[in-house]
Amino acid sequence: MGPVTSSHLFIILPGLFVIGFIFSMFGRGGGEFILPFLISIVALPFFDIATISLFLIFSQAVIMLCVYGAKHKLVDWPLAFSLALIVGCSAFFGGFLSFHVKPLYLKGTFAIILLISAWKIWQGKTVPANRGRFGVWHRKMPDDEYDMNFLYILIPVGAVAFVAGMLGITGGGLYIPICVILGCVPLRIAIGTNTMLVLASSGSGLLGHLLRGGFYWKLAFIFAIATVIGALLGSRTHADISEKNVTRGFVAIVVIAAIWMVVKIYI
Repeated sequence: MGPVTSSHLFIILPGLFVIGFIFSMFGRGGGEFILPFLISIVALPFFDIATISLFLIFSQAVIMLCVYGAKHKLVDWPLAFSLALIVGCSAFFGGFLSFHVKPLYLKGTFAIILLISAWKIWQGKTVPANRGRFGVWHRKMPDDEYDMNFLYILIPVGAVAFVAGMLGITGGGLYIPICVILGCVPLRIAIGTNTMLVLASSGSGLLGHLLRGGFYWKLAFIFAIATVIGALLGSRTHADISEKNVTRGFVAIVVIAAIWMVVKIYI
C-alpha cells in the first residue's frame, strides 16, 4: 500500500467509520474532515489525497442516496436532479483546474462561509417563498408540500460546487444552508436531497481529478469499506432524530468542520 502501513490502518479505518457515521446522519459527505484527516496520516501529495477523498465521499453518497431516497422518502427528486446537473458540471471543472489554485485561500473562504451559514440556520431565518412569484417552485413530497425560491439558489450552489471540486470535498455543508436559507426548503428535505448533490459533486470532481493524474485504487477501496459501513448505519439513524436535534446536530457539525478546516490551514 506504499504510503500507508498496517499501524496506520488501525487509525484510519475507525476514523473513517466514525466520520461516515456522523456525517451521514445529516446527509453530508464529511469531506471537510476526511480530507484533513487523511492529510495528517497518509504520506501523499495533496492532489492524490484529494482524489482518494472524493472517491470515499462518492461511495458514501451512493449509500446515503439509497437510504434517504428509498427508506426515508426525503429526496425531492426533481429538485435533486436539477441541482445535481449544476453541481456536477461545476465540480468537474473545479477538480480539473485544481492544479492552478492554492488550497490555503479556498479553505479559509470556505470556513468563513460555513460559520455564517451555521449561524443563519440556527437563527431560523429564511428568504420567504411566495407562491406565484417568478422563480418560486411549488413542490409536493410523499409526506410534505412546500414552496421554494429555485432561482435564488442556482448561482450559489454552482459556485460552491466549483470550489468544493478544487478542494476535494463535496460542499454539502453549504448546499444545505443555501437550500434552507435562500431556497426556503425544509431542513430534512434539504438534507435528503443533498445526498444526490454529494453524489454528483464527488463523482464529477473525482472524474476531473482522475483526468489530471493517477489514483491509488487499492488504498481507496480499503478506506471505502470503513466509510461505507459508517454511512449505512448513520443514514439509517436519521429518522430517529427529532427535528430540533436535527437542527442542533447539523449546526454543530458545520461549526466543527469550519473550525477544523481553519486549524488544518496552519498545522
